[in-house]
Amino acid sequence: MSKGLDTEQVQEYYQHLDNDELMRIALHDAAGLTPEAQQIVQQELEKRKLGTAAADAVQAQNKQHSLEEIDAYCNLVRRLHCPEWGSTATPLNAGFISSTISILVVTIQNRKLKIACPDCLDKANGKAITITLLLGWWGFPWGPIRTIQSLGHNNKSKTTNHEEGPNDYLRSFVVANIGAFEMYKNDKTILQELIAVESE
Repeated sequence: MSKGLDTEQVQEYYQHLDNDELMRIALHDAAGLTPEAQQIVQQELEKRKLGTAAADAVQAQNKQHSLEEIDAYCNLVRRLHCPEWGSTATPLNAGFISSTISILVVTIQNRKLKIACPDCLDKANGKAITITLLLGWWGFPWGPIRTIQSLGHNNKSKTTNHEEGPNDYLRSFVVANIGAFEMYKNDKTILQELIAVESE
């Protein structure tokens, strides 16, 4: 198959996407696109007048970022309102919340990344630990195994909730959503909505 035909097929694919699908790719799924595909996506965004910020989001996902650049995006998050109680008094961070519940032979482990102020993260970790200690052990064979895992996750997370700067959980969240952060870096309302969604 010739390179020209490949390019035409790629162009045709993106042309047939609706605006929402194209924006989802621009914001979240453009990592790993070839330079040719990136250019086609950017041209399609421009043709539909979806903004240069969306094209910048495509580039952001295909760039090797320095720690300083990642932390600059993290600082956008840290200045937002805590999703739990609305305060900006303490810079936000991210925590890993893990709970295990067992009923006879069924064991369910819930894991999520949460962004909030350090005190709210501590409460979320503490609640998950309590639930796990009360309800996690009883399933066989996975109850004890998943319980130990959840306790370990929460205890590790609690050690980073009060870090002075962004912790690795927050950095991971930012890197996974870097296209959206690039596009909406000047829109606190949308960034606030982005951090309110707890990620698995």
